[in-house]
Amino acid sequence: LTSVLAIAAGWYHDLALKPDGTVVAWGDNSRNQLDVPGGLTNSSAIAGGRYHSLALKADGTVAAWGENTDAEGRTAGQSVVPWGLTNVVAIGAGQYHSLAVKRDGTVVAWGDNSQGQCSVPPGLTHVVAVSGGGAHSLALGTDGALTAWGADWNNQCDIPPGLFPAVGIAAGCYHTAVLLESIVPVPRLLNPARNGSRFSALVQTLNRKCYALE
Repeated sequence: LTSVLAIAAGWYHDLALKPDGTVVAWGDNSRNQLDVPGGLTNSSAIAGGRYHSLALKADGTVAAWGENTDAEGRTAGQSVVPWGLTNVVAIGAGQYHSLAVKRDGTVVAWGDNSQGQCSVPPGLTHVVAVSGGGAHSLALGTDGALTAWGADWNNQCDIPPGLFPAVGIAAGCYHTAVLLESIVPVPRLLNPARNGSRFSALVQTLNRKCYALE
């Protein structure tokens, strides 16, 4: 596998985007998350959920394949793209949900919403990137501002004061990571109820200095 433009990972599978817009997938295929739709070309971005995969096509539409149920086996629909979804410029995949940014800066979310991870905050606009975690969602605004919603068991949605401006985001199962434009002091967060030995958030600045929030 060579000439790869972008990569993405689900829980047990991996995706690679090639220059011709085709997608290569490998790993666990128990939920058909590796079954790239036939004829899928001209993709510009990819994303992997727990057992599902997404591809953003050059025409602004989204292709999705893999699992459609949640952890309890209930239909969630994370790989069923909403009818009429077009003009998409960015995508993200959570554990059992999917996200898309439209050209007008609004966000569309679908799939499991048991923790509010698909309940996009009213009035959220000017978004340029999204990322899906275990049961929470992140959005990055054109001004570098962050918005988070959904499960907050480990403070993954509690954005520390001073995290601005951000230039990149990533959501893990129970934590959030932010790439900052410059060094920003980050306060320490504690969640004695469900923290254990896990960090609730990790932050890396452009000079590669890392902050761990407990």
